[in-house]
Amino acid sequence: MIAGGVVLRRVIVPTALLAAWFVTMIGGWGDIGRAIAVEPGGEREAAPADAAAAPIDATVLAGGDLFGLPTRLEVRGGELLVLDRYRPRAVMALDRNTGRLLRDFGREGDGPGEFRSPVALATDESGVIVLDGGLGRVTRLAADESGGGFALRGVARLGLDAPATELVTTAGGELVVSGFLPDGRLARLGPEGDLRGFEGRAMELDDLTPERRIEALQGTLRATPGRDRIVRTHRFASRLDIVDAASGESLTAWGPERFEPGPGDDPARFGYLDSAPFEGGFFALYSGRTREAYPDRANYADLVHEFDWDGRLRAVHRLDADVIAIAWSEPDGRLYAARHEPVPEVVVYRLGR
Repeated sequence: MIAGGVVLRRVIVPTALLAAWFVTMIGGWGDIGRAIAVEPGGEREAAPADAAAAPIDATVLAGGDLFGLPTRLEVRGGELLVLDRYRPRAVMALDRNTGRLLRDFGREGDGPGEFRSPVALATDESGVIVLDGGLGRVTRLAADESGGGFALRGVARLGLDAPATELVTTAGGELVVSGFLPDGRLARLGPEGDLRGFEGRAMELDDLTPERRIEALQGTLRATPGRDRIVRTHRFASRLDIVDAASGESLTAWGPERFEPGPGDDPARFGYLDSAPFEGGFFALYSGRTREAYPDRANYADLVHEFDWDGRLRAVHRLDADVIAIAWSEPDGRLYAARHEPVPEVVVYRLGR
């Protein structure tokens, strides 16, 4: 870190822009001026596919005054974890069947058990891990069975010189993060945040404006229940990176409408907003919209693409409303989704798999 900015491959990104990204993480800025480089390891081009003829209807699991704006979902056993940085208590655990609030945790602040910019959550055998991008640290939580809340297991600062924005865990207990990384696509860290190395070729950003650099690095990370595979989405491209968690080897898959950020003044187009992996493949939430065509709605989506682990598009599902985040429960075939309109809610879809 340097005074007034963060270095990305010898290019300074002002900290004011990074702060603005955390504040507006559910939106994003305008056009991107450079294509995303292709990772070694092969590519899979998706065949065109038609969306389901009729939208799938949702059942509301929870809503009302419970949420501010939920932005992340994660299934853990019989619970659905919700990250909502616009609520006084940022982390919630809901009963997956009834939607009842079981426990919550985390107020605003810089101390242990407090959050400044909670942007992602993951799970391991011991509990829940929350990534605070603004403070550059992870907070570990466990269910407090005696008190009915979360117990603070510890706080670890990440050994990175640039902000991390997404987090998953591996079966071996490592942390894998993405974000504004100078030396690779992903960073691999130990359980206590010690940096162990970077994976994937860093994006070439030297010719981009600071706003475009930040856009080009946006996306989500999700891991399978067994945490052996990782899916990285690209927020402004119809591209998905499938990563072997142990080896770091990757495969690039493309949606049926292949596009990625390019030079010029073309409107920015939103791609894959989130994913929900399972053992046989993964679901990917797809927008394909521009802000010009969908004012205030481009960063939401009602299409879910279903891929296998070879990057083949198997099916396209259409939801009955726009959502911003998804999670999958394999045992009962439920797709959980967070939507913000007409009111913030977590809903459930049955996809008939």
